[in-house]
Amino acid sequence: MSELISAITKFISVSPALNDALTENFERITFSKKERFIKEGQISIPLGYISEGILRCFFNRDGEDITTEFFLPHFFLTDFSSFMSRKPATRNFECLEDAVIYTISQDKLFKLAAQFPELNDWGGRMAQQLFQQSLQNQESLKALSPEERYLHMISTTPELIQRVPLGCIASYLGITQVHLSRIRKNLR
Repeated sequence: MSELISAITKFISVSPALNDALTENFERITFSKKERFIKEGQISIPLGYISEGILRCFFNRDGEDITTEFFLPHFFLTDFSSFMSRKPATRNFECLEDAVIYTISQDKLFKLAAQFPELNDWGGRMAQQLFQQSLQNQESLKALSPEERYLHMISTTPELIQRVPLGCIASYLGITQVHLSRIRKNLR
């Protein structure tokens, strides 16, 4: 739990009372590989903090899973637009390996935010960070070639190549697994 509180203190100051409230309201849950933290269509969307494991975010289009993001340890995650609008989730968040996630429900977090207004500042800063990450992903997909996107990925998050199935990486890069194999072969 201390790592969760430390992650929050990167955004806001956490008083002893807020620390106690967060500790009381976040729940530590262990997920198995392939288990979903959030499922498309789910109505009550939690906020999570990844202590261990890697997750991917994806949606299904015409029977094909399209990976849009990866989440590594020490990151917060949720289907942000669904979380804020209280509408059903539009994406899936799947564990790519066994994971430990600290979770809190929408209702609990919103009640805490009413009691501790600094949590609203935290939420705003997290939203800004998620938005910037999303913009960078979109710009990368549009501005860089598949090989450049792959090189960028291995330079910024090399652990993904070692811990994530190549099919998920190819989907994330917007290419086929065969194309990814060719890129990897050409770079050797």
